[in-house]
Amino acid sequence: MKISIITPTFNERDNIAPLIDEISRALGGTSFEIILSDDDSPDRTWELASEIAVSDARVRVIRRTSQRGLGASVIDGFTAARGELVACIDADLQHDPSALPQMLDAVMAGADVAIGSRYVDGGSTGNWTFARRMISRVATRMAQSFLGIELSDPMSGYFIMRRSDFVKVQAALDGRGFKILLEILAELRPRKISEVPYTFRTRHAGNSKLNGTIIFQYVAQLWRLSRKRSEDRVTPEIRIAPRKIPTE
Repeated sequence: MKISIITPTFNERDNIAPLIDEISRALGGTSFEIILSDDDSPDRTWELASEIAVSDARVRVIRRTSQRGLGASVIDGFTAARGELVACIDADLQHDPSALPQMLDAVMAGADVAIGSRYVDGGSTGNWTFARRMISRVATRMAQSFLGIELSDPMSGYFIMRRSDFVKVQAALDGRGFKILLEILAELRPRKISEVPYTFRTRHAGNSKLNGTIIFQYVAQLWRLSRKRSEDRVTPEIRIAPRKIPTE
């Protein structure tokens, strides 16, 4: 199997069938699986996904009842993946699945990570309000400044990487982070990143998860990662044992 598509879900019942259809059309003849990593949604997203999985062997479901959160959900999905590559995509269809083939090609051509970007040529934030664009820009600048990440869209949660690289950093990842991509980039330190343009779309159904708690978690995540980055830069102290002068 070439690629595992992981989508973290919480109350996304009305988005599941359209998402699976769009991913299937986008990937065409590519060998893939879709793993829905669900945080025990009250709307029983996991139940509907399990029903779909009965008739579509490419669909798998993880029902998570502890350590909930977007970051931990993605980590569990990547851990369960069977593909050579793993991808993360939101369930609300704001991440356009039609960008997947170009992102896949970028990794197969040598990129360590391919990231869907709203801010490179050809990308767009769609019909965002001015206030939403400003919030995103500030969050992006914070990530670039705190973590020294040379990306146009480090806030993107839409990306593809090799599963073998995920395994290398898996133990170091903190599932409490809202933006798991930042965790991965900070630990993996990829040599080559490819940013693929896409247009951020309007949510298909349901409500946005962005709230004050999420913003606080993001700031806390940046602070933690920036402190770790600073510690990693410290040159270790070298102690030289005093030379023993031989006596006659």
